[in-house]
Amino acid sequence: MKPGNPTQGDANQGEGDRISARHYNEKLREFVASGKVDPAAREAEEYVEHSPGDAARAERRARRGPRATEISLDEIVAKGRTVVERVRPVVDRALGRLRARFSRK
Repeated sequence: MKPGNPTQGDANQGEGDRISARHYNEKLREFVASGKVDPAAREAEEYVEHSPGDAARAERRARRGPRATEISLDEIVAKGRTVVERVRPVVDRALGRLRARFSRK
């Protein structure tokens, strides 16, 4: 691929996902045009007045942003071992039952 000729229909959009941003902006414009902003603001104000602790907790959670999804290779390996260790007894029991059932007498 030449630098001046990007491929058409490339699903990888880089850092900024333009398609998602376009959808978000369209939905935002629709919401504002529908006239639902003032009722939503009043509802949020009532919620904050009636449940200030819950509102503060929700705000802190929102400010933290999404949780990190990165996981190290060591964590993956450790989780894999625990899954194998948990599944092994079940597989051994099933094999024992199959052997008992189909063994020649």
